[in-house]
Amino acid sequence: MNEVKEDNGAALRALIEKAGITQAEALALVNKGQAFPISMSTWKSYLAASDSVRRRNCPDAVINHARKTIAKAIQRA
Repeated sequence: MNEVKEDNGAALRALIEKAGITQAEALALVNKGQAFPISMSTWKSYLAASDSVRRRNCPDAVINHARKTIAKAIQRA
């Protein structure tokens, strides 16, 4: 049986859209306080369309951290 894994890039795009913030604002929230911040180029590759040559898989750790940090920002607004 084939399991369909959630597309973390699509989940990240949906999270940013729901928050009503820009990609740059979301990246700033995710990078705040991080020892190894994500570059804008890498961030955009996570958000790229699934058929794009630029596309990179968004790691589980990144989407989990984004859910926490962006959710906090939404609650404060």
